[in-house]
Formats: sequence, C-alpha cells, structure tokens
Amino acid sequence: MSTPKAEYALVRPVPNSYDKCIRTNTERIDVELAKKQHIEYCKALENLGLKLLWALSDDALPDSCFVEDTAVVFGQKAVICNMKMESRKKEVVEIAKILEKIKRVYRIKPPAVIEGGDVLKIGSEVFVGLTARTNFYAVDQLRKILENDGFNIISVRVNGATHLKSVCTLLGDGYVVLAKGYFDADIFKGYNKLLVPKEEQYAANCLAVNEVVLMAKGYPETRRLIEGEGFTVQELEMSEFRKGEGALTCLSILW
Repeated sequence: MSTPKAEYALVRPVPNSYDKCIRTNTERIDVELAKKQHIEYCKALENLGLKLLWALSDDALPDSCFVEDTAVVFGQKAVICNMKMESRKKEVVEIAKILEKIKRVYRIKPPAVIEGGDVLKIGSEVFVGLTARTNFYAVDQLRKILENDGFNIISVRVNGATHLKSVCTLLGDGYVVLAKGYFDADIFKGYNKLLVPKEEQYAANCLAVNEVVLMAKGYPETRRLIEGEGFTVQELEMSEFRKGEGALTCLSILW
C-alpha cells in the first residue's frame, strides 16, 4: 500500500530541559534516553530518503522538539502557528527563520490560536481539530490563506485529546487510523477507518511517509491491523515522548 510522499523533514533536537515540558502525567522523563530515541527517529527519516533540516536547539523551550506544532506546510506556502501556551510561543521564531528562506510564509494572528498537531492533511482535504489549543478563528484565517489553493478546510470538534492527530492520522490510499470516542468519525465517511484497540490508543498516531508507516513500538494489535491492510510498518521506541504527551508526527514537519 502507498503512503504519502515527502522530500524534507524539519526537526529540532531534544532540549536538556525536555523533562519540564507541558504534560499532565507524572512519569519520570529520561532526557538522555529521549535524545537517543530522537536520534533513531531522525535516522529512520533519513533512511526513508528524507533530507533533514535542523532548527537550533533551545533549552529555554522545553517542548521545542515537538516541532510539528509550530508550522504547517501547504506546497509553497508555510503557515506559522500562533500557539496558545505561553511557554511555547517563542518556539515559532526559529522555525519561521528557516521556512522564510524556502516558502511563502503566512502567520496566524490573535485571537486565533492553532497548533500543527491539530492539522491533518489528506490530499485536498484539511481537517482541523478544535481543541484547547486550536480555535475557530484559526480555521477562518487558514481558509483565507488557502482560498486559492484548492483545499477544503473541515473543522472537527475534538474532546479529551490534546490534538486531533493524537487520536487520528493518515496511513495512505484512503486509510486513516484512529482511536474511537474523541470526535465524530463520520467526517471520514469516504475513508477506510482502522480503529485501534482502546488499550493501544497511543498507536493512533502514526507517521506514514515514503512507503512505510512508522509507529510506536509496543502496540502489537495495531501493528497487525495496519499490516493486515498491506502497509509496511517500522516500529520506533517512543517511551519518553509518550511521557511528554507527544508522538511520532509531533517530532517533524514534512513536505
């Protein structure tokens, strides 16, 4: 089965302060182990043919390795997010510097707030999760930015999850993988929906790119489900990012 194609991945190192990231659980984060897991993640992307663009590390920004939330790329346009959480607002500065050199940059402005983890792109359809981090104002601004680009922007009310992509991601060939109960799954009426088991909810965040589905290690039922549809799966250890309430898609911006 075919997965989305990409040529570049923008990534950012795990900061020494990563254990101070925004989260609700109290499991101890091993920052050095997180760094090793991040290195393996980046190697996996390179092995899939992606060219890595590195943003500078910043220990003043504990969440900054979760680069996906800072910007979303649509072809030759890059949309810089306005992040709601005060401690994360400055994360976009370094990312914007990189994207301004290679894309036409647009910025989401107050009162709009949005994070890239709430933006699920599937062909010409763009699903935007309405969460504690993303609001209707951002959806409206996104529509204006993309009004001449052929995209259909669809807002999705999400309950009980940090981001839309925490509980739903694209696999490819009309397939999405999702955790049940966080949003109205009827929005994906025209898609093949793979429902992860309740105890494997974390595995609903997969990163499908260049003929491979990257998924978190340790979720055998979800792996069987995805491979059963003909996709090639590669597992990565994500324990320290799960503790920080981040996942595979969070660690890169692809185009």
